[in-house]
Amino acid sequence: MKILRILKYVLLALVFLILGAVIFSYITFHQSLPPTEGSIKVAGLQAEVTINWDRWGVPHLKAKNEQDLFFAVGYVQAQQRMWQMELLRRMAHGRLAEILGEVALNQDMKARVLGLPVAIERDYEKMSEEMKQLAGAYARGVNAWLGQKKWNWPPEFMVLRTRPEPWRIEDSLSIKQVLALSLAADFTTEISRMKLIKRVGPKALELMEPGIDFLPASEVKLDFLHLGWWREDVLQGSNNWVVSGKLTQTGKPLLANDPHLMISVPPIWMEMGLECPGFKTIGVTIPGVPLVVIGHNDRIAWGVTNSYADVQDLFIEKIEWNNNTYFRNGIWKRLTFRTEVIKVRGQKNPEILEIPWTEEGPILTPFILTCELPVSLRWTIYEGDQSFEGLYLINKAKNWQEFCQGVRLFENPSQNFVYADVDGNIGYYLSGKIPLRKKEIGVYPYPGWKEDSLWQGYLKEEDKPNLFNPASGYIVTANSSIVPENYGHYISFDWLMPDRKIRIEELIKAQNEHSVESFINIQNDVFSRRAERVLQVLRQVQLTDPKAEEARKILVQWSGEIRNGLAPALYEVFWEKLQELTFSDDLEIDFQEISRYFRVKETGLERILDKPDSPWFDRLDTREKEDRNEIIKQALLAAIQELGKKVSRNRQKWDWAKMHSLKYQHVLGQNWFLNFFNCGEYPMIGDATTVRASFSTNGWKTTGGASCRLIFDLSDLDNSLAVITSGQSGHFLSPHYRDQISLYLNSLYHPLSFSDGAVWKVRDKVMKLVPEK
Repeated sequence: MKILRILKYVLLALVFLILGAVIFSYITFHQSLPPTEGSIKVAGLQAEVTINWDRWGVPHLKAKNEQDLFFAVGYVQAQQRMWQMELLRRMAHGRLAEILGEVALNQDMKARVLGLPVAIERDYEKMSEEMKQLAGAYARGVNAWLGQKKWNWPPEFMVLRTRPEPWRIEDSLSIKQVLALSLAADFTTEISRMKLIKRVGPKALELMEPGIDFLPASEVKLDFLHLGWWREDVLQGSNNWVVSGKLTQTGKPLLANDPHLMISVPPIWMEMGLECPGFKTIGVTIPGVPLVVIGHNDRIAWGVTNSYADVQDLFIEKIEWNNNTYFRNGIWKRLTFRTEVIKVRGQKNPEILEIPWTEEGPILTPFILTCELPVSLRWTIYEGDQSFEGLYLINKAKNWQEFCQGVRLFENPSQNFVYADVDGNIGYYLSGKIPLRKKEIGVYPYPGWKEDSLWQGYLKEEDKPNLFNPASGYIVTANSSIVPENYGHYISFDWLMPDRKIRIEELIKAQNEHSVESFINIQNDVFSRRAERVLQVLRQVQLTDPKAEEARKILVQWSGEIRNGLAPALYEVFWEKLQELTFSDDLEIDFQEISRYFRVKETGLERILDKPDSPWFDRLDTREKEDRNEIIKQALLAAIQELGKKVSRNRQKWDWAKMHSLKYQHVLGQNWFLNFFNCGEYPMIGDATTVRASFSTNGWKTTGGASCRLIFDLSDLDNSLAVITSGQSGHFLSPHYRDQISLYLNSLYHPLSFSDGAVWKVRDKVMKLVPEK
């Protein structure tokens, strides 16, 4: 009895101890919530800055001059999103492992080997003094907020027992390099094409992008080429479009944009309104960047999608390692070596990499690429650029000419910019350095020692396929080809298939006069043109197997909209199985990697679906000769089996929206005891082929999609709308941490108030930053 009494007291003490720890943590975390009202004295300001917070947590900043404006942007972004800013800069500099440990080592190695720190240095060298002054003001604002912190740091810093270093100008420049890395798919597709040819020979051309009708250079004979631990995340691109006044109810342009990126907590974007004399803009930016990336000012609006221009090339090198030289343009040149020291939390000794560099770029082997020959990378970011200044000029532009001046400087990452202004003009501009070289260099790894391997400069701005006030009255980009027929320069073969673009054009043409409401409908459309093509094929066949025939009938009666329910679930798994049964026998162990290459391009099944007798449908591992109809039957049966096994034996529970659910995952929330950082899991409609896009990197669960949705009305800028994926604040206890989730999931928006009067109507709190005397 005495022992039981002791155990009882011990358990009771443990309960109170745990409860006390939870209460203490909650109070500590709650006290780290940033203030959003009242006056805060800040050293470094010249004059008072007013921040009006609206009911969605969007800060509208008003300063007396640009220096103070940029300072205040730094202060507010740090206040709301310092943890995210810390992650982004560490990702670019290759320093995540210092705080996250060995789990982040590969990510750091990728950043270091691919030369992101080099690109940051070279961007800084090209910065004008004016831009350094403005970026410096922003850094001082971030550091002013850091200087006011004592113990009440954002929760993530307290959990990891780490503190952020002072912010530098280079840290703001680093954000662009993270985007450039995530949006450049060029060299990984070169590897996939090489693997495809190695597996099946010249007939691989039948499955590649239209226009690739040539094989690699005869000198490129590789037995193995492998990315090793690097699994490429599949990015699905973005949508933007603009219509002129002749296609709207108001007679003025409308512009829409929804960039597709990985969905994270907190979101990649932060909404902000910025104003001082001579500067007034609003839209979304990335924490760490003191300018609006997508948005409008009082005269113009702009949006971006990834251009998929080919800006990376792989080269097979001849290297004499005994004297560290490589052969280029007829002579032997000396390699340089860059020593990278990667500190790893919990590890006594750092990882040290000695990375060889040619004049053009780093040697990737054996660090992130395995190959029997040395392979180097050339990438436009290594030359540095003035994208920061370009974005500044875009923010301030008052017309098409001034806008173009800014876009010309926005060289990385290459983007499709669409434009509209209050005078009724619309336009398109392809930004970025586009290397001039023969297309054979861009499509496959190329011998670096050949005399024709060097780039011949960059595409001239006047030769880019830009548009201004086209006769059609609209412009659409969605990551597919943007070059006109018989265009004289190689830009890329890496574009995604044109389904989203064609669907948006169909919906634009479907009515004579558009409004914000019709743009909402277009932006949230879930009709799949790929599904439409599949259904056309299924209507042409009849299957003898009763189960397969029943499944076929379910699909042919379906609308082709990727919503919740049985038919979309069956279709998605059927397409997956159809690809697997068609190609896995030919591609063997390379199937998974090459299937990712096929996933959203005009490649693979998309090239042969309308060819019932294509030899690709005949499996090598059977005696029978299969045709398309036989593989369709097998794929339907395999889909039924997989859904029954992984979802439910009850078909009524097959629901695509639930299978494709989106989990709002914080980087620290992967640990069960830190699950409070996450924001829940919700059903998700759409897929990679729909205008309302949502995609998976592995399996069925949504990992990415529209990272924000924006609609700008040039007839009344206060009529513009916005929504981001979860919320404005990076603090999990803030009311604005997840308050936009219901809007985002249900195709809803909030007003993006711009004028003083409109901001006043939605104002929730007022905060003033006051110069410290």
